[in-house]
Amino acid sequence: MHFTKLASIVLAAAALCSVAGPAAADDAKTLEVKRLVFARGIDGHEPQDAANAFSAKEDRVYAFVELANPGADGNVEVVFQPPAGASFAVPLKVSGKASHFRTWAFTRRAHEAGEWTVVVRSPGGKALARQSFTVTK
Repeated sequence: MHFTKLASIVLAAAALCSVAGPAAADDAKTLEVKRLVFARGIDGHEPQDAANAFSAKEDRVYAFVELANPGADGNVEVVFQPPAGASFAVPLKVSGKASHFRTWAFTRRAHEAGEWTVVVRSPGGKALARQSFTVTK
């Protein structure tokens, strides 16, 4: 009787590990951020006028992301975290047709002076890259 319960628990644990384990590992090795660049514009799928400091009067701040993607189609989130207040995310699709993929998000809300942080997250929520820029008055 005890053996049957123990065997059931071991089998259930093994099943959970086989489901959760590879998914977490796949998440980590599927997408890799090669570049995270802040810029005032994008032209020809490349950042233009790259900077780490922006005026609060600027219309947009772009977060350009270059990814290595050895897997299938997927998504990433670019999360903008202001110095104070709530962060906000921009979901982006990533094509699995190319192992080298460039995309970008932008915000029109970067008017609060201070250090802003941008985090690129995988579909599983893993932080793939983190970098900061400064907004001045």
